[in-house]
Amino acid sequence: MKKIYFFLLSIFIFQTNFAQEYFRLKADFTVKIKKADGSMNLTKGKIYYDKNYKDLIYDIKFPEHEKWIMRDTLLIKIKQGQKPQINKIPSINEFSIFHLALNVSLTNFGLDNTVYQMVKVEKKDGKIISYWKLPNNKLESMDQIIIAKKDNKLLNVIIIDNKNRIINKQFFKDYVQIGAFQFPSKVIQISYDKDNKPNYQVFEFKNIEVNDMSNDNLYHYQ
Repeated sequence: MKKIYFFLLSIFIFQTNFAQEYFRLKADFTVKIKKADGSMNLTKGKIYYDKNYKDLIYDIKFPEHEKWIMRDTLLIKIKQGQKPQINKIPSINEFSIFHLALNVSLTNFGLDNTVYQMVKVEKKDGKIISYWKLPNNKLESMDQIIIAKKDNKLLNVIIIDNKNRIINKQFFKDYVQIGAFQFPSKVIQISYDKDNKPNYQVFEFKNIEVNDMSNDNLYHYQ
C-alpha cells in the first residue's frame, strides 16, 4: 500500500508541476525606436504584468523616471511632483505579448479566441504558416493576418489591410524557457505609414521572471 501511495503521490506532484499556471511576469526592458523621418529614441525600465489584475505597468528609468499604467481604456502617466496625466486608449492589455504568453496563447497570436477565422494553412521551409481573415470585414485595416511558427513558437506576424498592403510586421526572437513558460526576449515591429515608409521598434527583455510573489504592490497600481 505504501508503494502504491507514493507512486500515486509522485504522479500527482508531476501533474501539478506540469500544469503549473503562470500568471505574473516582470522583466527589464529596452525599447529602441527609429521613425520614418529619421528621428530615434531609447527607453529603458521594468515591465510588470499580472493577468488577474490586468494592469500593464511600465516603470521607466531612462530617459527620465516616470511610470505608465495601462488599465482598461486608460493610460496613466505619473511623474514625481506632477499631477498624473490620464489619456483614453484602446483596451489592448489582453492582446499584449505578456497576457498572451501567460495564457499560453502566443503561438497563434491570440487569434483562436477572436472573430478571426483561419482560412488556410501551409508548411514552408519547416514553418507552419496560417492565414486568418475577418468574415464580412468592413475594416480598412487588419483584413488579413499571416502567422508563421516553428516548434510551437511564434516567429513572425504580418498584418495586411483590405487593399492587400502590408501595414505591420512583427518578429519574435530569442525565446527564453522558464519551466514550461516560453517568452521571446526580442521583438521587432515594423509599421508602415500612408506613404509606405517604415517605422521600427525593437523591444528587448532581460531578467525575465514569472510568478513573483514577493512584490504584489508592483503589479497593481492603487
